[in-house]
Amino acid sequence: MLLAQTTDSLTEVCIVGDDQELDFTCEVLFRLTGNDLVARAGGLVTAGLRILLILTVAFVATRLARSAISRFGTTMERRIQARLDRGEQRGTLDVARYRMRRFQRLHAITGVMRGVAGVIVWVIAVFAVLQSLQINLQPILAGAGLAGIVIGFGAQQLVRDVLAGIAMLIEDQYGVGDWIEVDQRIGQVERVGLRATSIRDLDGTVWHTLNGHVQQVGNLSQEWSRSMLDIPLALDSDVPSAKAIIHKVASDLAADPVWGDDIIGPPEIWGVQDFGPGGLSIRLVTPTKPMANWDINRQLRERLHRAFSQANIRMQGQLVEVGGMASGYPLLTRDHDDAGVARQHPRRRGLVPPGVGPLDRPPEQEAADLDEPVPGTRDQTTELRLERGREPRPD
Repeated sequence: MLLAQTTDSLTEVCIVGDDQELDFTCEVLFRLTGNDLVARAGGLVTAGLRILLILTVAFVATRLARSAISRFGTTMERRIQARLDRGEQRGTLDVARYRMRRFQRLHAITGVMRGVAGVIVWVIAVFAVLQSLQINLQPILAGAGLAGIVIGFGAQQLVRDVLAGIAMLIEDQYGVGDWIEVDQRIGQVERVGLRATSIRDLDGTVWHTLNGHVQQVGNLSQEWSRSMLDIPLALDSDVPSAKAIIHKVASDLAADPVWGDDIIGPPEIWGVQDFGPGGLSIRLVTPTKPMANWDINRQLRERLHRAFSQANIRMQGQLVEVGGMASGYPLLTRDHDDAGVARQHPRRRGLVPPGVGPLDRPPEQEAADLDEPVPGTRDQTTELRLERGREPRPD
């Protein structure tokens, strides 16, 4: 009877959770002292020590994970610095821009890795603490799932931006100092973050673009660029001579001590690119260093203008059509009378250039020609005058 009563008291005092398990410390103290308060206090101390142990392990694990990630980042920094030193010795690398870009990318990636590692460790620690307190985790997990769904709907754009930023950094699509084209804007990247990218356009305006909204991005600063210039010429230009002049000008620019460093390959003439009533164009292509193609195009235009002026090669002119007449000259027209006899006026005898033919007669002679009837025709002006004279006049 006494043993059964003792067992019931032990179960009542030291039972923990819904699993009907006895706390070991509480059971030992209860059997030794027979005191409920001492047994319960011992159980609480044990639970506190267990929680403290879990938190200590989580803290140490977080520090170890972050330390390992930091060592990885330091190793990568040394490799990047060695590459920068080699590029600086060869003179083939923009050291300042490359260092800023690579280090910012590395710091962003290692920061994300440290954050993810810390979140994983502490989530596991929280669940372990709840489990040690014999708390049923199923309702908590269900509530957390519901809260995650609500937060996911509310912060889905933020999550999308962050994931896009991480992917962009890992793939090295662009970095600080690059010139990019995004959302029909061209500018230089000033800051790359996990959520947004800041670029400064040619007017000096800083645009902040969310990474999740970037569907297409063009990087103008990677590897190399290409100077592509279409030179417009008149239709009657000597194309072989023009191509020879264009090639000579481009070759001289490539050999220039100032501009030649920006040209990394021989200039090429791809031929006649366009042909139409207004003229033709010849395409010149020159491989350049990144972002040097714009300056090379400006220099080519200036030098080609000077070379064409010296060689008397005309550029495309503007074609103006006035009343269906090209270049302002009248087209050939004919008038027919009722008898089908063709009649030509001196002003309607075809395409007559200025300074030649009847268009340059004195005004008196032109007036006489206008009043003189052409053989085989009749003067309708006189007939109209007579008909108008027969009309009754109002009194």
